[in-house]
Amino acid sequence: MLAGCGDDAVEPDAARFCAEVSANRAEILEPTLATELDIAVMVDLYRRLGDLAPLAVAAEWQALVAVVERADALARGDAEAVTSVVEAAYAAERAAVRVAEWVLASCGVDLGPVTTISPQGRPIPADPPGVGE
Repeated sequence: MLAGCGDDAVEPDAARFCAEVSANRAEILEPTLATELDIAVMVDLYRRLGDLAPLAVAAEWQALVAVVERADALARGDAEAVTSVVEAAYAAERAAVRVAEWVLASCGVDLGPVTTISPQGRPIPADPPGVGE
């Protein structure tokens, strides 16, 4: 096995992940998205962080990467594509909350509060109150 020969694979690394999140906190919380280059830089940042994400939040970070990639790829003005991005963002709310909680507890970096449509941290009942009674 030729370890290191042409292998640019990045391994999950909690310390590097935390350092990168800390160094890029402003870009994560309030990205500049004025140009296509700005968007490409943001997508690259999320992908790099995804490569470094420790197992504790790797799946959740990948859910966020998927939303950013979907938003990047959508055709401007396509109502269905916009709806798809909104649905993906909604589906990734729990992942965003989990990442923010882990990053605060493990890295000391505050990425919150995470704005969500659905309340997080408590189970959502299968039926609204009064239904099925």
